[in-house]
Amino acid sequence: MDNNKGQLAVALPSHQPMPLLTKLLFYGVLPIALPVVVSYKMLTDKSYRLTTTSLFSLVNGATKKPCTDEWYFQDVGLLHKLWSLPSAAAYIQKSADTAPDSSSDGDDTPLLEYQVREGYCGSATQRCILKSLGYPSNSIPDQKGGESKPDLWCEHVKQIAKESTHDGVEIETTIVRGSDVTYEEFLSTLRQGLDNPNCRICCNYLRSALTGFELTGLWKFHPLFFVIKLYGGHFSPILGMVEQDDKEEKDNPFIAIFDTNHKYNGAYFVPCRRLYDAVSSIDVGSKKSRAIILVEKKSV
Repeated sequence: MDNNKGQLAVALPSHQPMPLLTKLLFYGVLPIALPVVVSYKMLTDKSYRLTTTSLFSLVNGATKKPCTDEWYFQDVGLLHKLWSLPSAAAYIQKSADTAPDSSSDGDDTPLLEYQVREGYCGSATQRCILKSLGYPSNSIPDQKGGESKPDLWCEHVKQIAKESTHDGVEIETTIVRGSDVTYEEFLSTLRQGLDNPNCRICCNYLRSALTGFELTGLWKFHPLFFVIKLYGGHFSPILGMVEQDDKEEKDNPFIAIFDTNHKYNGAYFVPCRRLYDAVSSIDVGSKKSRAIILVEKKSV
């Protein structure tokens, strides 16, 4: 652990240059095509227009008060509390020289990893969760793209587990969409999942609902970045829950997320109500809200 910042020492991903065709698409085609497509949809599709307006309001509100500017975001005291929780400790492989009740980190190895490139967050989250459930790292496929929807994510993670060498167990997944539950049900689901030693939680959320647009300089005028912030979902594992000291906020605990994008420097905290809004945001592609996914290990 980096004791100065309270973060686990998770290895940074190696730099992978963007392929030439991707560069042409990103910097040439999309800046021209996206404004045309979005404008057409806004004019002709009422549902799309209402959803986009709602998403803009959510992200714009977060821009005015981003979680990244709040004291709790990566507070060292909260991080130390986090790593003492069983739900977070499950993502740390204890060394043989570390006593079970020791506060020393020894040569403990994080089972967390960052995505190696954009679009690989779902696959990185699968690897983090499966390793924490005891699946050998070498039996889990390398990161890849394509894990963009909760249903597909579940299908693939179960297939990976089935093909793994971790015999005698299987996993079950449960998708809980933000729009399908009340806030109280959302909080209760998180509590139950984090209290279950055989359960891990994947979070599919609109990160910009927590951090805002985050665009500076001329980048904020790039159509692709604007669209990504409104429509681009993200996957990361939820590590734990730390209660707030303020009794008036007893039903709004801090939720710890390990962001698979290394630019956010590991684990951070957000109030549960803010996370609920980020998970309840609509994916314009599927027209469904985003979700948390319970991944539970079962003996067979």
